Amino acid sequence: MAPRDANWIDGLRGIASFMVVCGHLCTSFVPWLHQPAGSAEMPPHLFQLPFFRLAVGGRSAVALFFLVTGYVNSIGPIGKSRAGNHDAAFNGIARSALARSGRLILPTMTATLVTWFMANVNAYHMTKHIDAQWIRQGWHRQEPTLWEAFTSLFRAQTETWTIGWNEYDGTQWTLHLFLEGAMLVYATMLATILVRPKARFVVYAALYFYFWQLGKNITVGAIKGLNIVTGMFVAELHNHYKDAATSVLPAPIPALMILCGMFMAGYPQDSEKNARWSHVMSNIMHGLTNEKTDIRRYWDHLGAATVLLGIFFSRNARRVLTSPVFNFLGRVSFPVYLLHNTFMKTVLTWMIYLPSAMNPPKNEKGEQQDLQRGSTTHMLIAIAIFYYILYRTAALWVKHVDPICANIVNAATKWAYGEPQQKENRPILGNGSAEKDVLPS
Repeated sequence: MAPRDANWIDGLRGIASFMVVCGHLCTSFVPWLHQPAGSAEMPPHLFQLPFFRLAVGGRSAVALFFLVTGYVNSIGPIGKSRAGNHDAAFNGIARSALARSGRLILPTMTATLVTWFMANVNAYHMTKHIDAQWIRQGWHRQEPTLWEAFTSLFRAQTETWTIGWNEYDGTQWTLHLFLEGAMLVYATMLATILVRPKARFVVYAALYFYFWQLGKNITVGAIKGLNIVTGMFVAELHNHYKDAATSVLPAPIPALMILCGMFMAGYPQDSEKNARWSHVMSNIMHGLTNEKTDIRRYWDHLGAATVLLGIFFSRNARRVLTSPVFNFLGRVSFPVYLLHNTFMKTVLTWMIYLPSAMNPPKNEKGEQQDLQRGSTTHMLIAIAIFYYILYRTAALWVKHVDPICANIVNAATKWAYGEPQQKENRPILGNGSAEKDVLPS
């Protein structure tokens, strides 16, 4: 795998990617963990308690991705603006805005091609008959003709970026929002490059309040806008404090911020009234938002944003996130995001349900029933192997697929700029600098 400098924001992205996979596994096999308790009278399970329930908190990880997107895409233009290098800032925004679509779309199209191929060689056949509802709803039929197969592929490739849905991989629904979020960053930077930092803070505040009240009946404001704007705000703080950021606050305060953020990010996805702590949180947020707002996304945002700020001001947290393990998780996070659903519908399903599939259960009428899972030990071993295969494949993706996508994007942008073509063999996510793209993994 190509070398890449360690940095704390990359490590944070790796954690978010791992949380998404954990969240989808729990949604598939133990969906009751999304509740704070089985009922108001029942005691909670360990992983239903605050902090522990982050192991199933994939929703807060999505908020982290948007925060990181706002941060990394604005940090360069803000730095050039503060230095008075406005021409370089405008040039950087123009180049990034042109290349961003390719950097996000090409790997996504490749992942869609993979899951389309798996569906049309009937690799998802077993998925249709399992009792894990989340995986089962991702089943896609084998198209009866080549024409229908290629038509469905074209539809999936385009609808991912038009209506936000991919019939072969539903987890790609966030990707068009990430692209829109990046363009929101570029538009904001373009409008504020020439203003003073204090004026830019006013713009952030205005955008934040706008997206806060946008939550009625939809979640785009909370999912995209609030996190993107907060990410730009943290990038502004980075350029203001620079290396002194970890010395601004007394040591206990960043740690308390991280703990408070983790508590808020653990707001349950379902049945918040089953526990007093989540019921209180529900009442508080209902008083701060519009009617019919999905308050879960607001707590996801506030929790993830507070964690990000705590890490930003914490030297120890940054040191942990730059360790080799987290650096690796960050490097492979985008292909992990793109591939994990396909692997859950194939490798993981095969391992967990194969014994039952060899002797499928039937009712009195001879009709096939849902396949039965293996034992708990069987499932834990299967999940461990699944994680190894997923991350090993993601590492190979970064080594072999990302450079191809990067070369295509570079060639296209150089053609657009009228620059001479020169082959560059580097990963799609850059060389680890502070300004590299951090994509949703």
